[in-house]
Amino acid sequence: MCACRCGIRAHLRDGELVYIDGNPEHPLNQGVICAKGSAGIMKQKSPARITKPLLRKEGSDRGAGEFDEISWEQAFELLVDRLKKIRETDPKKFALFTGRDQMQALTGLFARQFGTPNYAAHGGFCSVNMAAGMIYTIGGSFWEFGGPDLDHAKLFIMIGTAEDHHSNPMKIALSKFKRAGGRFISINPVRTGYSAIADEWIPIKPGTDGALFMALMHELIRTEQYDAAFLKRYSNSGQLVCLDAGPEEGLFLFDPDS
Repeated sequence: MCACRCGIRAHLRDGELVYIDGNPEHPLNQGVICAKGSAGIMKQKSPARITKPLLRKEGSDRGAGEFDEISWEQAFELLVDRLKKIRETDPKKFALFTGRDQMQALTGLFARQFGTPNYAAHGGFCSVNMAAGMIYTIGGSFWEFGGPDLDHAKLFIMIGTAEDHHSNPMKIALSKFKRAGGRFISINPVRTGYSAIADEWIPIKPGTDGALFMALMHELIRTEQYDAAFLKRYSNSGQLVCLDAGPEEGLFLFDPDS
């Protein structure tokens, strides 16, 4: 139900799911489980769970919440009829969007086979952009892509992390990190969750993350507190140098002609 991928134990009674707890033998969460994880039982037990196909009643308006139960055979016939007409005319009129953890590889494969490039998923609006940025800059990212090396760090700065992200593994790592004497700085508009245990909390205004990052980069460049050789060899910083005349003329990360 989130990107942590915590190990769980599902307890059954007479074949029915009755309880979920953390798996102490799992290397990621080591038995720790959050409220969302333990509430996962509701994915199976919720009285609001839809178990049969529903069709809006004839003449009923959208949003009225008036439906009739239909068979799976009827549901498949309706889908085949509607999708067939689209595919035979213009497949690109079909757009597919999936929520979090809905096996996006399979839905993307289905969309391409159908003939439409118009498919997307939750990740592109949340984690994938962050993951791509971190992979291109430091070679790794949070969640299933890895995590911060808190075993060897002395200072850890967390910026704009929501409470459901890397929750249990991060809590375990931060607890160990702080006990070992590490300093934890949190930059977040609200002081909840992780920020509540930070040694220093910096409450920026919502939406000003970009301005903060630009200010930090400006100071790093102005005071030359960066590894020019590393940037030159392992990054695209050379392509980001501005050669246009202006107030910052002559301010380069390294000699653009070398």
